[in-house]
Amino acid sequence: MTAPNERKATMSNSLTPRERMETVFKGRQPDRAPVFLLLGGHCAEKAGYTLHQFLTDPGAAIDILKVTAQEIESDNLFVPFNPYMPDAQEAIRTLMGKLPSVKKADIKEKLPKWKVREPREDKLFAQHLDLCQKTAELFPDYHLETLVGGPWSMAMELRGIEEALEDVYEDKEFLHALMNYTTETVIVRSLAAAEYGITPFIGDPSSGMSLISPAIYREFVYPYHKRLVDALHKKGSRIVFHICGYVDPILEDLLSLGMDGLSIDAPTSLEILYSLDRGKTVVIGNIDPLLFVRGTREDLEGKVKECLRIAGGDPRYVIGPGCQIPIAASLENIRFFVDCCHRYGTYA
Repeated sequence: MTAPNERKATMSNSLTPRERMETVFKGRQPDRAPVFLLLGGHCAEKAGYTLHQFLTDPGAAIDILKVTAQEIESDNLFVPFNPYMPDAQEAIRTLMGKLPSVKKADIKEKLPKWKVREPREDKLFAQHLDLCQKTAELFPDYHLETLVGGPWSMAMELRGIEEALEDVYEDKEFLHALMNYTTETVIVRSLAAAEYGITPFIGDPSSGMSLISPAIYREFVYPYHKRLVDALHKKGSRIVFHICGYVDPILEDLLSLGMDGLSIDAPTSLEILYSLDRGKTVVIGNIDPLLFVRGTREDLEGKVKECLRIAGGDPRYVIGPGCQIPIAASLENIRFFVDCCHRYGTYA
């Protein structure tokens, strides 16, 4: 079996995973459509660990990532041990003997005193940056990402969803101040990861249309997404966005941000996206992740064919699930999906 740091080009793959993704971001046609997987601790058991260890132990997380690279042929890998993933936060708190986290709604008096912390000053995020460096050293032939929570979703975590939505109408000034704080925090964290050659993958699920309206997005989220994209580009970093759920009404807004890649979830229409002017944006997705646990293999195969048909040979299309693959998905189903992508993802 090929070692994770030795995934070189082979006869069936004339490019390494990193080269393949780089080719796509440059708008050129690769040897086949890249496969982009959003995986977690799916290989924990195979590596001899528990899912809890994947979330709380950096050494275990790296060992599990090595096994993942051996077992599943993806063109990307995510840096593990991300302390700001919700499941990781709760696992860490449990490990420390603390009660489950409870959101504090009233932060209005505290916000003016808050300063954006340097990433290395945050002990948990500093550990994650160490993992970014380690991952970059171990997997030079892969396109690497790390998930960074988006500014709107971070604001919802700090303020509380109901309270923040009330602020939309009752205290706009405070909500904009909060968004300023979270956006600057996201910028410094993203740039810190980018220093290791890691692409920031901005996950902002609360900014989808399942929770807010297009009008709220345009007033309270879009300006901060734009600032984030511009700040990363100014420093020469790529940036990829992911918003969970349905975003058809704001697709044109998202594309106008000038982001390098947009990962779209299954409820969003790939056909509508392809009807719009995408500029240089790479499109990632949008296989329904529930098919990995609830669908048949025929369902998975059919969806792969459908997405590739809609993309129509676009060199900037990357096939993958619309969101993280459920942890209950079997490795066999994930491998079958990858095999289908390789089989049908060739260019005529």
